[in-house]
Amino acid sequence: MKKIYHIFKSQKVGILTGFTVTGLLIIGSLIMSFYPRQYAGLSGEDISFFFNHRKPIHIWFYLLFLACILYGINTFLCTLDSIIRKAKGGVKKITLYGASVVHIGFVITLVAHLIGGLYSSTEPPVTVADEWTDLGGVEMKVTDLKTSSYPNGMPKIIEAFVTVRKGGIEFSDTIGYNKPVLLQHGILEILMQDYGWISSSVILKIDNRTCNLKINDTFNANGTQVRVVDLYMPPQYRYPVVQLTSSAENNETQQTFLTIGENNAKDIHGAKVAFADINSVPGVLVSIKNNPSIPLTFVTIFFFSIGMILVILRIIGRTVSNY
Repeated sequence: MKKIYHIFKSQKVGILTGFTVTGLLIIGSLIMSFYPRQYAGLSGEDISFFFNHRKPIHIWFYLLFLACILYGINTFLCTLDSIIRKAKGGVKKITLYGASVVHIGFVITLVAHLIGGLYSSTEPPVTVADEWTDLGGVEMKVTDLKTSSYPNGMPKIIEAFVTVRKGGIEFSDTIGYNKPVLLQHGILEILMQDYGWISSSVILKIDNRTCNLKINDTFNANGTQVRVVDLYMPPQYRYPVVQLTSSAENNETQQTFLTIGENNAKDIHGAKVAFADINSVPGVLVSIKNNPSIPLTFVTIFFFSIGMILVILRIIGRTVSNY
């Protein structure tokens, strides 16, 4: 047992596994570049893809996975050995433990990547506009959209103002590219995929009155209820078209397609109906990412920060003592 312990904590094993990890990462990058179809569906740090789609072409990843585990064990044992030796040697100067604290942070980073890779998930994109939209335990709606562009027309600032409701509590936030809405201390991220103005309702003129109607709303045309079934936008049609349905005298469903413009009005049950306009509201396309490794990431930052401060203090102390 002692022999195995010494093998796993040896510096040679650490160097060998370090170079192995680097080499396999290079090989994996090249394979993924030359065979992109084999990796369709792989996103972010989700490594469960490789276990759900076991193929010989992924052998580089399986070797990488084992190498990373061995590298983590080696780093942990080396760090543990270093701390034990310093403690037994009577080293009380806290700054001398700086490198060991950094190594602890590195080991936690590997564990965080493992948890994130196996258990993180991203839900399919969902459109959110001016009404509450359920995002799986979280509700959100867009209240405003702020955009600006560079002189060449490229987007400069895209920022959507949103209201989020979770557990009966509402709060305001903003979302944009590289600016997600964070929940549960970062475990849940609402990421913006796209933005724009979304058709929320249609304006119909029925004889001398104007109605603002959403999909599935109905209006009265000389005693007959007419339903707004759907709205078709370009490029599906050349111009926006609204689909209406109603029941004829023989109880058969009557369908009417109205093209936008008052000149395209049609007679429906004796009423002149025209598709006058479209109401648009700001909206965003978002996806929810669940990453349970985020709390460990904060722990990693803490250990790295403390370790680096101790290392810097040690260097400063050496410099001062030399003068």
